[in-house]
Order: sequence, then C-alpha cells, then structure tokens
Amino acid sequence: MAGIGDLRVSTQTLPLPITQRWIISRNQDLTWFIGSGAISYAVLGLLAGGFPLTPLFLIWLVGIDGPHVLATVTRTYCDPAERRRLGSLLWVVAPAMAVGPFLVAAGAESLFYIFAIGWLHFHIAKQHFGFIMLYKYKARERDRLDFLLDRWFLLSSLMLPFARFAARAFFVSLMANPWAQRAEMLLMALYTVLAGAFVLRQMDKWRRGMSLNLPKLMLFAVVMPLQWVTFGYAATVPADGIIRAGVVLGLFHSFQYHRLMWFHNRNRYGGATERSSGMAAVLARRFAYYFAAAVVLNLLLSILPGRFSPSPYLKAALWGLPFTHYILDSVIWRVRGNKELAAALRLS
Repeated sequence: MAGIGDLRVSTQTLPLPITQRWIISRNQDLTWFIGSGAISYAVLGLLAGGFPLTPLFLIWLVGIDGPHVLATVTRTYCDPAERRRLGSLLWVVAPAMAVGPFLVAAGAESLFYIFAIGWLHFHIAKQHFGFIMLYKYKARERDRLDFLLDRWFLLSSLMLPFARFAARAFFVSLMANPWAQRAEMLLMALYTVLAGAFVLRQMDKWRRGMSLNLPKLMLFAVVMPLQWVTFGYAATVPADGIIRAGVVLGLFHSFQYHRLMWFHNRNRYGGATERSSGMAAVLARRFAYYFAAAVVLNLLLSILPGRFSPSPYLKAALWGLPFTHYILDSVIWRVRGNKELAAALRLS
C-alpha cells in the first residue's frame, strides 16, 4: 500500500492523532489530488485581475478538460474485459447524444443547458467525494457518523454555492419571491449548523486522541473555499460567469482525474499484452500514448465537429459525450465487488 503509514511514538505515550495514508504517495497526492487546486486558485486570480477568458478557455477545453472526458475511453471501450462487463451500458452514448437535440427541437434549449450545467457540477462534487472515500478507505475510517458528516458537508459545500448562483442567474423572477428568499436563508442556516457539526467532530476526535485523516482534511480545506469564492466571483460577471466558474473548477477536477486514471491504467494494464487487454495495454505503455489518445479523441469527436458546424442541434448533441462520461464514471470507479479495480488502485 502506498503511503508513509502511521507515525509511531513510545508505548509510554499516546499516538499522535494524525493519519497520513495516501492514494499514490505523499508527493504525488499533494501535487495532483490536493495541490492542483492551486492552479484553479491562480486562474481565478488571473480572471479576477482582468486576464482575458478566451486563451484560458481554449487551453482548458482543448488540452485539459476535454481530454479528461474522453480519457474514460482508455479503460472502457479500449479494454475487452470492461466491454464485456459493462455490456449494453456502453451504448448509452446514443441516447445521451439524442436528448439535447430533442429538447432543442421541443423549444426547451435553455432548460437543457441548465440541466447540463447542473449535472456537470454535481459530477465534479461526486468526484471530490470519491477522493474523500479513497482517503477514508486508506485510513480505515469506518465510523458511520464521520461518513455522514463527510458526505453531506462536502456535497452541500460544493452544490450550495452553485445552486445559489444558478438561482440568481437562471431564475431571476423566482428569487424575487419572498418564499424563495426564506428558503435560501433556511438552507444557509442548515449549512452553518452542518459546518459547525463537522468542525466540532474534528475537535472532539483530537481531544479524545482519535486519529485525524490529514489527506482528507487537506482536500476539504482546498476545495470548499474554492467553490464558494469561485461562484462568488462568477456572480459579479453575469454575462459569462458560469463559463469562468467551469474553467476554474474544471481544472482541479481534470488534473485529479488524469492522474488517477493514469495510476489505474498503468497498474492494471502496464504488464498486460495487447491480446489480453487490447488497446488499453498499448495506451498504458507511456503517459504520452494515453494523453495523446485523449487529446485526439477530444479533437475528433468534440472540438472539430463543433467548430465546423454551428448548428444548435449538433452543439446540444455533443453534450452527450460528457453525459456518457458522467454515467460511465458512476459505474467504473465502484470498488466494492471489483477486485481488479481495487488492485489497480492499490486498495487490496
């Protein structure tokens, strides 16, 4: 198992209440799974300081976020064993690409994009919680109270800022209703109580000499303020605030994903043959092969079609690629009952 293990002291003293168990290693985790949030903070600072959005958006779309969506292909469609396991689910791409054009034709284009953006941010929140669960597994945290607090505090910390922004950006008349304003105040009050409960729980564990999961808490400390500050900034630029927020938050999300995917692919397919693991084995030989495949697929399937055809139907259809990514990701990263995944992530 990767990690530096529990710190040990004399048997005459209590153990230090800190657990440091990492997914890959301390340096790798701090660089990619936690520290890459610094890139999002830096880009947020650039945008808030007046740096133009377009070059940052293009770098994000073509070279980082777009390829992370198609990187899922490297361990699903490219792996014959995963194709057999997933079966008909791999065909979800067809209805996923059809829903957008259908809603555009039905005159519900705005509703479709609100739905798409909402699913995007929920997907980002779920990935961060996935990393929290990996750190909990590594630290052998099994307390039910900690699980519930971690889950609901993280998800509410990531989705509540988006919900408040979206309500004001997309449902202006609704937010003018006194009932909606009271509902928002109630949600913020409940969130404050939840935040207080989370902090008090950590203090209580420290006081009682129980181990605190340092990597997990560091991820909390990086991602939660990033979410609140990003959507607070996005609200000040209503014309393209949602795009700016997507770039900032998507960078952290994508760097995490690329590193975890490469860690998985290298461990699972690195010693495999093309005969046994198909193209997945070829792409796992070098990071350059993996990343080039993701970039090229993004260009061929997403960027170029959207560039050469301004049709609103095609634009909506291309959202089917991220939708497929969201659906497949909700299945392929489930460790329970998947011994190959557990071994590839060094959890077994």
